Amino acid sequence: MSEPKFTVERTGPNSIRVAIAGVLDATTMEVGLQAMSSEMEGMAHGDMLMIDEGAEWPSLGALGVELRHWPQLMAMLHQIDRAALVSHNQIFRNAAAVESALIPGYEIRSFNDEASAKDWLKESQATA
Repeated sequence: MSEPKFTVERTGPNSIRVAIAGVLDATTMEVGLQAMSSEMEGMAHGDMLMIDEGAEWPSLGALGVELRHWPQLMAMLHQIDRAALVSHNQIFRNAAAVESALIPGYEIRSFNDEASAKDWLKESQATA
């Protein structure tokens, strides 16, 4: 099992990059969500590049933190129109497809490599 990692980086005025690895615990989730909220401040109709660097299912404590921050997460979701997930984990890819189908105005696509994901986000920005 690898060390938990949840990093967030603003890559443009309306773009964010999130990388996760390992089993996220409550502390890592709390710090990561706070960083995400801070980095997304002022974003509108943005995009998110999510990179799975060997992530595993989060701990129960991390899920509890996520539930506690649910209103904040929903507010952040309204700032993003599209997300690209780079992952080979079929469970994560399936979850992304379900989330994309259930949330109006929010599109998530899964990719095998970061270059393809970035290309799709650029194409989406050009047509927006």
